[in-house]
Amino acid sequence: MYFDIVPMRVRGKPREPRDLRNAQPVRGDVHMVQARETPLGRASTVAYLQNQHHDLDQLPRLYDAVIHGMASNGATITGIELVDGAAYAQSWWIRTPGPA
Repeated sequence: MYFDIVPMRVRGKPREPRDLRNAQPVRGDVHMVQARETPLGRASTVAYLQNQHHDLDQLPRLYDAVIHGMASNGATITGIELVDGAAYAQSWWIRTPGPA
């Protein structure tokens, strides 16, 4: 499903609420799947953006992903992202797409 996505943390640290409101979202097709093999060395629920061009991901994938909250116009997906070999807490604020 297509959403506007705003990462809520930078290397595990929460972003300021004002930064979140003013952030330019990434628009993408959000998928969540159960994967048997992951960089965590075990099965995990993975959230990712389906990339039409089959190159690098627009955002790092979230492992151990869960839908943390949901309302009529958006949700929060929380998990672990891997950046430069380190694991960080991350949440995606996903909203129904605004005007293009």
